[in-house]
Amino acid sequence: MEPKDDIGSHLKAAKMVAVAIIASMAVYLALVEVLRAALKPFRGLATVAGLQPVRYAAFSAAAAVILLILVLRPRLFRRKEGEDRASGLIRLQRAALLTMVLAEIPAILGLVLFLIGGGAADFYKLLFASLVLAFIHFPRGGAWEESLKG
Repeated sequence: MEPKDDIGSHLKAAKMVAVAIIASMAVYLALVEVLRAALKPFRGLATVAGLQPVRYAAFSAAAAVILLILVLRPRLFRRKEGEDRASGLIRLQRAALLTMVLAEIPAILGLVLFLIGGGAADFYKLLFASLVLAFIHFPRGGAWEESLKG
């Protein structure tokens, strides 16, 4: 098998999962818009008196996820001593998937905030953060080749 072929099969699988994660964020957006339109005005599904601490916790968790990605990603993509190409590709695939799953977490937190309190602005902010993370860390062949070279 050609080196380009083996990287292509692993990269294709990682890209398919990444696209599915981005598509799930589009589903979250559609859900928010449908609820806002159908239940106008949407005030949330739970009556929470003090939503501000929940908002702080959600935004803090999103910031922690962003920092976790910034710390973990370079370590996950770094080539290990004596690593062969096959295990390197598996490492890169797992690292890409983990990074993409972590990138989705702020959007999920925003959706939870919207469902609890009905505020769409928080959802939009956290969805934007997730989309930016997803597009920055989308699996790319050039980055994988560089990582395999060391």
